Amino acid sequence: MASSALVRTPPEPPRPTRASDVVVQHIKGMVLAGQLRAGQRLPSEKELARQFGLSRVTVRDALRVLEAEGFVRIRLGARGGVFVSLPGPQQVTASLANLLRVNRASLRALAEARLLLEPEVAALAAQRARPEDLEAMRTAVEEARQARQRRDPYFIPHSVHFHTALSEASGNPVLVCALASFWALFHEALARLLPDDGMAARAVEDHQAILDAVASRDPERARALMREHLAYFAQRVEQLARRRRVEQAW
Repeated sequence: MASSALVRTPPEPPRPTRASDVVVQHIKGMVLAGQLRAGQRLPSEKELARQFGLSRVTVRDALRVLEAEGFVRIRLGARGGVFVSLPGPQQVTASLANLLRVNRASLRALAEARLLLEPEVAALAAQRARPEDLEAMRTAVEEARQARQRRDPYFIPHSVHFHTALSEASGNPVLVCALASFWALFHEALARLLPDDGMAARAVEDHQAILDAVASRDPERARALMREHLAYFAQRVEQLARRRRVEQAW
């Protein structure tokens, strides 16, 4: 695919903290405005430096920032180059999770946030779940059940799969990203407190009940079951954390 020149002259920067910010903000703005499409190849590093009146080192720094944020992909080799990309949920989730780490979110704060959001997600899922969403939840529950039969006490991956499928069934991508960032920290802390066979058994039982409510298109029951599920786990995790002196979620 041939390189494409940038379609507009770079604007005067509003006093950026770094010279590379001019490139970052301009290319990011063009991607968000649809002026650069996913898969489109950007001009070479040398050409970008000429267009922006900056050094190649500065442009290279900008491209690395854009790559970290998910706006470009850098391929090496004879057929390589810089290609426009679109940030996926992984970038959003990682950013939110890091923000929570920096602000030292406690287990109690994370559990409280989940209690506020996830019951409503379950209710939305009961109204909007597609057949493939229900199948993903069934698979997560069945895999968790089989893991317990194998006496594998670590249920966290199965819990993540279930809650992810449930959130996607809500049809709200904002909630999917926000909740994924909560789970990332909550499960990091939970992994340090486990195994706990009682919690694993309860997780399978609760997930099956929530799935049944969603499959029955019963939003009120799905909401109530999720609230009860999260309240139990919040209480148990806090008890374990106090016992083992784990206060932060990172």
